Amino acid sequence: MLTKLVWDMLGASAGGPTGVVAVRLHPESRFNIFAALDRSTGHRFLLLKSDGSDLHSAEPTPSGRGFSVQFIVTASDPEGRNCLRFELTEPAHADVFDVIGNDVLRSVVASADDRNAFRAFVARIDEWQSFLDQLPVEGLGEPAQQGLFAELWFLRILVGEVGPVRAVRAWAGPKALAKDFQFPGVAFEVKASSAKQHSHFIISNEMQLDARGGRLILYCLLLERLVAGGMSLPELVAAVRADLQPDRDAALLFSELLLHTGYADSSAARYSTHYVLRLQHFFDVRDAFPRIVEADLRLGVGEVRYSISEAECGRYAITESEARDVIRAIRP
Repeated sequence: MLTKLVWDMLGASAGGPTGVVAVRLHPESRFNIFAALDRSTGHRFLLLKSDGSDLHSAEPTPSGRGFSVQFIVTASDPEGRNCLRFELTEPAHADVFDVIGNDVLRSVVASADDRNAFRAFVARIDEWQSFLDQLPVEGLGEPAQQGLFAELWFLRILVGEVGPVRAVRAWAGPKALAKDFQFPGVAFEVKASSAKQHSHFIISNEMQLDARGGRLILYCLLLERLVAGGMSLPELVAAVRADLQPDRDAALLFSELLLHTGYADSSAARYSTHYVLRLQHFFDVRDAFPRIVEADLRLGVGEVRYSISEAECGRYAITESEARDVIRAIRP
């Protein structure tokens, strides 16, 4: 897989400070796949090589923010004269490159033959490019930043209780599912607010607080915005990565899910606002909890967006200790 360890190893490999160095990936597979580094430019590459015929598609290869894809023929290459080259051209987009590259690797290794592998290589990058093109160039807006901050704050709680892999796999928010974190029989919805008084939390649709199918805990954070002190969103991302570093699978999945939220390291400088946690509340969403659910709607009504007052949820509050007990009781 493409990880910091791989790139550090290539950067430190024997030889001069210039030239291209490479290492084979997934040597157990039948495909010739390599990670390569041009030490003179700092450009990273993911290479797929083959001597097979009819591998070059007539469709144009994708290119996007900080990367390009090329089909190259080198008759003298002993690893395969046909080569698809995925290149990182702007180091600031290294996190995006690695996420896409690892997704490409999974698709290539699962392919039946070289022709399908070459098609999968281009198709996965093309699909990612379509997704990236939809992201706002200016980055996440303030509400999205606060929402992501709250989800990552809760993710750190989960990591401490159920471990890195289970915690990250439960993170459903980036997948646009109804609840932010989902386990068998238990779900958690996370909300944030930085209002100074009478805190309200926006509920995006009639499914978010619908507890059918299991228990639902609502986790609400009241944040204060600062220009210094506290923690910024990029600092919290770095803290989560440090928590996950011992588990490679969890760290790789986290990077992919983070990109799905619209967060990229290349935009980190935009997120200069710092937050400090004023209050946090856990609510057991049940019975007459203030909410609108699908069963309340008349025929033809949907996509309901509304707000709930934190003050009106008080009688459903549970302590952090009780919430952690719920988490620890979740079956693997």
